[in-house]
Amino acid sequence: MPYSDLFKRDTTQEALVKWQKTVDLLAKILSAPAAFVVQKKQDGFTVMISSTQAQNPYPAGGFIPQETNIFCKHVLANNRNLYEQHASCNAKWDDNPEVAEDGFESYLGVPIHWPNGKSFGTLCVMDFKPTDYAPSMIECVEHLRDMLEDDLVMIERYSKIKAIAMQDPLTEVLNRRATELLGEHKRDIAFKLGASLYCIFLDLDGFKPINDSYGHEVGDQVLQCLGKALKEISGEDDIIGRYGGDEFIAMVQRVNEDDVQDFIYQSEAAFYQSLKAQLLPKCGFSAGFAKCDSKFESMASLFSRADKHMYQQKPR
Repeated sequence: MPYSDLFKRDTTQEALVKWQKTVDLLAKILSAPAAFVVQKKQDGFTVMISSTQAQNPYPAGGFIPQETNIFCKHVLANNRNLYEQHASCNAKWDDNPEVAEDGFESYLGVPIHWPNGKSFGTLCVMDFKPTDYAPSMIECVEHLRDMLEDDLVMIERYSKIKAIAMQDPLTEVLNRRATELLGEHKRDIAFKLGASLYCIFLDLDGFKPINDSYGHEVGDQVLQCLGKALKEISGEDDIIGRYGGDEFIAMVQRVNEDDVQDFIYQSEAAFYQSLKAQLLPKCGFSAGFAKCDSKFESMASLFSRADKHMYQQKPR
């Protein structure tokens, strides 16, 4: 999972509350009017956490474009602490809006890193008057930063554990339970939007002879090829899962049945190409589908209807 996606999930809320307390405590310890966690973005910087004093002019959520000459930009560019005691005496900051427009004189910032060492952002404190912090105070800020980095490690590990719990380890698509849970969520959203949700049930044809003739290792590779093909064809919002054995499920939001058939045809072609590329024995699949007709229909009922339609398509 991309690091940028970690803070889009509910699991980070506890950490964010802790970060708010950390920033407020930093401002209190240094008797400063403003302290922040600033996050680096692709095109600039976002004030992620902002201390709660009335004097603080920058609320959380504010965005600063990449080209702006702000203190945090230099912390991240150089990947080291920056302590500016009296900014208005340094011509380097003449075009810094934090100094020229908002009147900040002092800045102390330290870099925060993702678990892989890349820049996350900064933990910083700012004051309207010049300052002369003792080395122990700077060490304190670094220690608070280390605590935030520990939280980033925890969030990343939790996210990986959650992904493992929801993932079929062989094919790397969702497992059956995760498919059911996310399917329910997708059903609810589809009916709120007035969209059509289809469940596609796929079952490999002639899979047992492949296992018997070539061994289970080759059989596993065939299953992996189908999982890979389904993921390649699926859209960002589609749900792909392994129901069990050689059975797979795709939950897709499509306009009509023709679009569903197109998904099946493309999946078949991608599966064939994947098998061919890995010099694996030929194998096909049968597919059936069912449209979710009610927001109260259980996933077990929807899967069963799609399964019955799939068996009607099985070669005799």
